[in-house]
Amino acid sequence: MTLIGKTVAAFLLAVLVMSSCRTSSGPPTATVEPPPVPEGAKVVAAAGDIACEPSDSDFDGGDPNQCQSRATADLLADADAVLPLGDLQYSDGKLEAFDQSYDATWGTFAAESYPVPGNHDYHVAGAAGYYDYWASKDRPIGSGRSGYYSWDLGSWHLIALNSNCDDVPCLDGSPQNDFLEQDLASTTQPCVLAYWHHPLFNSGETHGDSTPPGAKAFMEDLFAAGADIIVSGHEHNYQRYGKQDPNGQADPKGIREFVVGTGGKSHYGLLDEKDPNYEFGDAVDFGVLKLHLGDNSYSWEFVSVAGSVIDAGGPLRCN
Repeated sequence: MTLIGKTVAAFLLAVLVMSSCRTSSGPPTATVEPPPVPEGAKVVAAAGDIACEPSDSDFDGGDPNQCQSRATADLLADADAVLPLGDLQYSDGKLEAFDQSYDATWGTFAAESYPVPGNHDYHVAGAAGYYDYWASKDRPIGSGRSGYYSWDLGSWHLIALNSNCDDVPCLDGSPQNDFLEQDLASTTQPCVLAYWHHPLFNSGETHGDSTPPGAKAFMEDLFAAGADIIVSGHEHNYQRYGKQDPNGQADPKGIREFVVGTGGKSHYGLLDEKDPNYEFGDAVDFGVLKLHLGDNSYSWEFVSVAGSVIDAGGPLRCN
């Protein structure tokens, strides 16, 4: 190994050790150093569970423990692309609420946004508010308002999926699953990132006991294709997992999952007993995950609304 390689490896080890010391409650620990940025990297900022409804007395950030969508939006300015990970507008995704609350915060970066819907967005029949809002911004919403589509950024292929399987079927044999399999077979990009709302692996107190069947079906196809990263929301905290297969077995050729439900609405706690490949969690900070997607490699930072880097790692090679 070259001297530069040894330096990068030592840095990565130090970052992972430092970040594993972060507690899931109480005041923040010391922040970590940002990771080296891969060559040719594009910055992708991601979070879900974002904007309070306008009728909420604290919807514009009066309470530091909820309704912090304006503060998290301030972290998006340097992003080449923004991934809103569902449950974008509480409590039921009405268009008028989108226009008043989400639009004034994260909507400032609508032109850079590639969204996916969450369960709260479907509280309005057919997620009409969600689709009408993004159609008005000329952003991708999937053929026939399906919520799934794909796109490229640098050397990366990104796949937006709809995990609301009762509304848009997800399982093997469904049009969405067929789309995923065909899309993975046709891409020539060396690195793959997929994102949707409901995480497959989740050590959160609120939704950690559920196993979304659509998320499992998605990951099975992604794992078979050698995908690299999955990003989801739904659980209102931040979690990072080591590379694993769809059955939760550690695998050096597996997929790294991030849960980023920290867009501003509120916080959920973390379970005492975590999933086996859980590496790090934060249930006290609002913030965004910033992925630096480079040429056949990536690094990451979870950045809080205070501007602190709470978790970081990489650069790592794509599968």
